[in-house]
Amino acid sequence: MAPRGLWPHLRAVFVVFHLIAIGLMAIPAPSGGLKRTAWQDATVQAEIAAWADRLSALGVSVTPDELEKTLWRTARQVMKSRREALAPFDPYYTLCGTHQSWRMFVAPYVTPSRLFIDLREDGAWRPLYRQPPVLEGEPEAYWKGALLDHTRMRSALFRYSWPQYSGSYARLTTWLAGQAAAEFPRASRLRLRWQRRRTPSPKQARRGETPKGVFHSAIVRELDEHR
Repeated sequence: MAPRGLWPHLRAVFVVFHLIAIGLMAIPAPSGGLKRTAWQDATVQAEIAAWADRLSALGVSVTPDELEKTLWRTARQVMKSRREALAPFDPYYTLCGTHQSWRMFVAPYVTPSRLFIDLREDGAWRPLYRQPPVLEGEPEAYWKGALLDHTRMRSALFRYSWPQYSGSYARLTTWLAGQAAAEFPRASRLRLRWQRRRTPSPKQARRGETPKGVFHSAIVRELDEHR
């Protein structure tokens, strides 16, 4: 067969190969989500409980704990099969730089955490930073706001409130303590903590109600150790 006659066939084979490769990579996968610590998050537990209620209403009797165990086994098996299916195409993904390491729109996050930073000065705590949006009645505090409110930093802060990113969160507090020690010579301590607050339901939003927040993962740094 002449080279000119062969090219359309080779091109067709490549197109089919490419479509299979991107189709397999597009199979949904809980990237980074197969961790028990992640599954204990309040949003995940609420989703599991809601689906258990829906299934029970349809006649499939299942408890949230039973559903979680079934989902965990299924997810592990699906991920194993997905890895095996993608393995032959891995050199192609590496060559093209088309590995997809994260997923968009997995689920709404209805229990987000906001970062609170406070300074111990003259025997009292005072607010230094409140992560937007600042709610009615809260003090406006924007220390290091140009950095902490940056688009890329907001993505990092979203992760740092999760247990699996505790190391990164601790390093952030160490760096901020050094900054505070230099800027506030009379201050003795810097405190970082997260406030988890559930997103208002449609009814609560219409009534102007704001669910109560709960603080967690507080870290206090002695500023003398950073001077």
